[in-house]
Amino acid sequence: MKFKCKQFIAAMLLVIALTLGSFTGCHDNSANSQGEELFEQAQSYESQNNFNQAAELYKLALPLLLEDNRLELANKCSEAAERLTLFRMIYPYTSEQMKTVLTETYPQVSSVQIDDWIKSGDLEHYSWDGCDHYFEDAASNLIYSNLELMHADAVKQKSYQDLVLNIIASAEEEVTADWQQYQKPVTYLGTHKVSIPRAELPATGIYHLWFPLPINNGPQTQVVIESISPDIYVKQPPSIDQNIGLLYMEVPLEKLQEDLNIQVKFTFTHFEQRFTVDPDNIGEYDKQSLLYQKYTLSNGNTEITPEIRETAQNIAGDEKNPYIVARKLYDYIVNNIDYAFMPHLVMWPRTSQTESDYVQKNQRGDCGAQSMYFTAMCRSLGIPARTTGGWQLFSGNFSGHFWAEFYLPYYGWIPVDTSAAQLCFYPKDLTAGQRQIFIDYYFANQDSMRCVVQNDTDEPLIPPAERMVLLPLAIQMPAVQYSSPTTDIPAEILLKYWTMDCEQIRP
Repeated sequence: MKFKCKQFIAAMLLVIALTLGSFTGCHDNSANSQGEELFEQAQSYESQNNFNQAAELYKLALPLLLEDNRLELANKCSEAAERLTLFRMIYPYTSEQMKTVLTETYPQVSSVQIDDWIKSGDLEHYSWDGCDHYFEDAASNLIYSNLELMHADAVKQKSYQDLVLNIIASAEEEVTADWQQYQKPVTYLGTHKVSIPRAELPATGIYHLWFPLPINNGPQTQVVIESISPDIYVKQPPSIDQNIGLLYMEVPLEKLQEDLNIQVKFTFTHFEQRFTVDPDNIGEYDKQSLLYQKYTLSNGNTEITPEIRETAQNIAGDEKNPYIVARKLYDYIVNNIDYAFMPHLVMWPRTSQTESDYVQKNQRGDCGAQSMYFTAMCRSLGIPARTTGGWQLFSGNFSGHFWAEFYLPYYGWIPVDTSAAQLCFYPKDLTAGQRQIFIDYYFANQDSMRCVVQNDTDEPLIPPAERMVLLPLAIQMPAVQYSSPTTDIPAEILLKYWTMDCEQIRP
């Protein structure tokens, strides 16, 4: 299979060469028309999933489009080239290469079992250039749907067991006051650091940067930007009191003579949430309110498809109480949707595949995808919901994480974390009772080891970006853009030289 793929690619590259010859040798076109024709031909190749040919043509088209000041088309060309690069990065393995990865990852597993995994079609894959290519995390995902693999990893067993038992201990602590939803605050200090060698940045233009920051919202308060160094690049105040927390900078590259060094320090306080809800006294929704209308819409990656609506209705049955319905949806996801890493970078808005629909179709998803699925099901039944998050701090440092919230009139936003609840399935030595305590905790309660960066997914950047950034739905790392369209991925350079650290400073 590997040899055939190489033959196929070589043949197609020959076709590209002949095609380009026809563009340059048989037509007396201007630079503008050449760029546009190259772009249209690239689109045709991409529509046939001939990604290598398309990528070469996009690369040739972009400078011609820029030369003729066709900026709108140049932006589309840049985004298309980036999209194909991401597809090839995220689905890098042929079938034979995937077998090698599986063998190296799980040496204890027989070759027969590995062949069965490949043949099953269940491993995440995508077909381009005439071959099936497998997701970079396809092997890693197997431990979540095959728990015997998880149980064989002693390091993971100890890590998960310690975390689950700590949360259970917290869950069993007596609540000081039923009416006090936010308790036991913890204060953290976070630090962004960027140090990019000057030679790795363009010589001219503007380097646009958006650093994610915590926001003030409900369980998270006292957000303070402690320092920004240097502050000469800051173009507007940090948006820490809006729906997404960002610090926006512009670096004029013509004036940058040395390496680009930036440091941003921030502090915030996050509370544990403990909701005691009386299902018989939750109030009535104001269906004319902006909150209700916004958070019951099908929007972006929180798409409400007919299949999602039907699934939600089947789970809810005759139940109409939104609190009880939300618990039914939560239990369904915890017990039926496998955790799995996702190909986020090639989903909506780069392609038509939304996150909620992906989970519905595949019955798997990571924290964000599960949460958007829960949110979409709630919204389909008239329950306002959103997917909130930024980072979790289970390990003591920042790591990307999202969860869901649904709204009750007398209580506000109620937290729901399906993927965190699933952690209790991973340690093999827990009792059924311990697992249930853990699952119960993550419905209408939440630990303090969180940092909220945005109130919902798919929030636009502040200020908006001219083109698509690396991960539009969730800003868990700095977003970056050059002022001029490029076939490169600017975030690749940034992420090589960016770090973010966390320190708990109180209590």
